[in-house]
Amino acid sequence: MNLTGKIAIVTGAGRGLGRAIAHRLAEEGVIPVIADIDPGTAQKVQGELASRSVKSIWVQVDVSDVAQVRSMVDRVIEEYGTIDILVNNAGIVHTTAIEDITEGEWDRLMAVNLKSVFFASQKVLPYMKRKRTGRIINISSSAGRMGGYGNGVGYAASKAGIIGLTMSFARKVAEFNITVNAVAPGTTETEMIQALSDDTKRMLKELIPMKRLGTPKNVADVVAFLASEGADFITGAVIDVNGGLFMG
Repeated sequence: MNLTGKIAIVTGAGRGLGRAIAHRLAEEGVIPVIADIDPGTAQKVQGELASRSVKSIWVQVDVSDVAQVRSMVDRVIEEYGTIDILVNNAGIVHTTAIEDITEGEWDRLMAVNLKSVFFASQKVLPYMKRKRTGRIINISSSAGRMGGYGNGVGYAASKAGIIGLTMSFARKVAEFNITVNAVAPGTTETEMIQALSDDTKRMLKELIPMKRLGTPKNVADVVAFLASEGADFITGAVIDVNGGLFMG
């Protein structure tokens, strides 16, 4: 994929999809920046990569805090002088009923899941524009395409917002040879899914034509492709990785 030596920030890389994405990009020679709010999980992933002789750094960041996002980008530029790939993966989920969602819960969901995508992208763009190349890959969800089954409406709304941001950014930066795409996983076997009940997980499997949940590797493989030169004419796209749950 010709990604050797590229620098990639992966937010929420301490576990789940982010961890799988960091490992998959490393397989292609990328130097991952493991960005996570939890220093323990971030350092664990760094250790896993080091055991494979993969160089990486970790950065503690609350992606809902713009000042911390700016500091994260500054840290990467200080260390490597460039940013080639940004994977906006960090996110939280909820299952709160519509009647019970509070303003605080709503605002936190939007800050972590949606605001972070805008400001992380905003902060890396000057460096990508200067080089006239770059990849921004946003992790949305099938819930953002069709509404959620097991998750709450705030989560679905935030993930739909990511799709709108993806297309808008893609139009604005295409002239700089920067591609901006979204990946929309369906129900995937991660720690986040453990928040759902067994009955909900069984129901979701029945809804999926392939009758199984996705794996983090399914998603990470698509991210690696979108980061590669093979995807240099793909921008503003939403790639569904959901076993047929949503087709459209």
